[in-house]
Amino acid sequence: MKKLFLFVAVLSLFTACGGPKFKANDVVLADWYQGNWHIGKVTEECKEGGWKVAFNDSFYNASGDKQAVCYMEDKLVGNAAPAASAVKVGDTVLAEWMEDAFYAAKIDKIDGNKYSVKFVSDGWQSQLTLEKLRVMPVSKTK
Repeated sequence: MKKLFLFVAVLSLFTACGGPKFKANDVVLADWYQGNWHIGKVTEECKEGGWKVAFNDSFYNASGDKQAVCYMEDKLVGNAAPAASAVKVGDTVLAEWMEDAFYAAKIDKIDGNKYSVKFVSDGWQSQLTLEKLRVMPVSKTK
């Protein structure tokens, strides 16, 4: 019984201290190139840190235009829409620009289930549902 308790305690501590955030087969958005985020699947954890991602969208994939590389945590985000309470006017989010391609955008207005966003790179404006938004990953400071 003591061994089981010790195992659960160590596992809880590992999880609370930031164990692996991603695992094989997780569907993620990865910063493919300079703020150009695409949907992919984690294939494995990298020995030197981070995770390898195979892209499954219409632009790039691991066997074609983009060789699988290791992405660190600040270049990955889970592919799930945020809770409505997690985003507000003024927030910068990842917004779907076209199918499977996301870019940074600032929320200008929320009207019911419609989110008006302005893309940071070019000022293009769009109205999206919450399902087309993702929370930006937290950047690590040095």
